[in-house]
Amino acid sequence: MLDRRSWLLMICCVSISFLSCQKETGSDDTPAVTNPAGNPSATVNKGTLLQMVNNIRQTGCTCGSNVMPPVAAVTWQDQLATAAFNHSNEMNSNNYFSHTGLNGSTGGERIAAAGYAWKAYGENIAKGYSNEQSVMDGWLKSEDHCKNIMSPLFQEMGVAKVGNYWTQEFARR
Repeated sequence: MLDRRSWLLMICCVSISFLSCQKETGSDDTPAVTNPAGNPSATVNKGTLLQMVNNIRQTGCTCGSNVMPPVAAVTWQDQLATAAFNHSNEMNSNNYFSHTGLNGSTGGERIAAAGYAWKAYGENIAKGYSNEQSVMDGWLKSEDHCKNIMSPLFQEMGVAKVGNYWTQEFARR
């Protein structure tokens, strides 16, 4: 039987081992959480979403009645994630759901305001999905959202979720 000091030493060692095994987030090879404003309800797993999008883009799919051939992968872009966060945050804070911002802004204007000089852009929004898989399933079932995911025009992507509101921004410089 262990005495109190042995128990405390064991708990301390287990805690140190656990903390040292945590992956650092934010690098391109690890799934990082997108949370530009430090809002705990604004987290998405960027690695998971990027992989899901690129898996679909690599294999191709059918959007409504349109067969979409495979297209090049997109990369994660933090300015697009910031634009996505800002729109999701506004929708969540004001309890509305629209591609048009309260000030009349479009996705393109929000992307430009985040510092991204785009030549082409697309925006997907969703409400009520609990995780990355469910929101991707929903977007793929919607013909227009699916076409954004599969568009060869887009080279970069950013996504954010605030509360139950998701925004996915695609663009090309």
